[in-house]
Amino acid sequence: MNYSFRKKNKIVKYIIIHYTGMKNLKLAYQKLSDSNSKVSAHYLITRKGVIYNLLCPKLKAWHAGKSSWKNYENINDLSIGIELENKGHEFGYSNFTNKQYNSLKNVILFLKSNFYIKDKNVLYHSDIAPNRKKDPGEKFFLNRIGVRREKHNNKHKEIQDINKMLSLYGFNKMYIKNYKKYCIKSVKRTLNYKRISASISKKFINDFYNLLFN
Repeated sequence: MNYSFRKKNKIVKYIIIHYTGMKNLKLAYQKLSDSNSKVSAHYLITRKGVIYNLLCPKLKAWHAGKSSWKNYENINDLSIGIELENKGHEFGYSNFTNKQYNSLKNVILFLKSNFYIKDKNVLYHSDIAPNRKKDPGEKFFLNRIGVRREKHNNKHKEIQDINKMLSLYGFNKMYIKNYKKYCIKSVKRTLNYKRISASISKKFINDFYNLLFN
């Protein structure tokens, strides 16, 4: 198992939701447990809702890779990673199961209570690494686990500039400057769009605005 010790000044702040993106559960479990794979996660939830606690949440897992959110870099330092069994976009992306949602809800309630994590800090892998990752993807529905990201206050409500909206969402300046189209795709996945493109329509602006403020 791959892990590191968290530095004393690094407090767990985020939960990151992933999908395994592997052809089957056995391969996913083997990869997450193999010290040569250079990846790991704290939890793995199967399609049948079985929860594997692979690593103590107090330790740092290697699940996020090169990542950032707001003013933070290297999100592994500050987060707990949860993998959901799903073949992903490469091998046959499918809906997540009711049992997965139920188990994930229980795990997140436990983590929120023990690590004082706020709803707004339950994030997707595609949020923190939009240029590299698509998971958990457009077929994952956050409301199924009772999490509602906090809305921004009224002082920003007149903002409809796309760059400012992306910044308020949480992407840092580097991602917005260099990978804007991937940031837009990430937001569309959060909004559960069926077709994911980098186009900016009036409907998207309105949907994005409602996600941030309403």
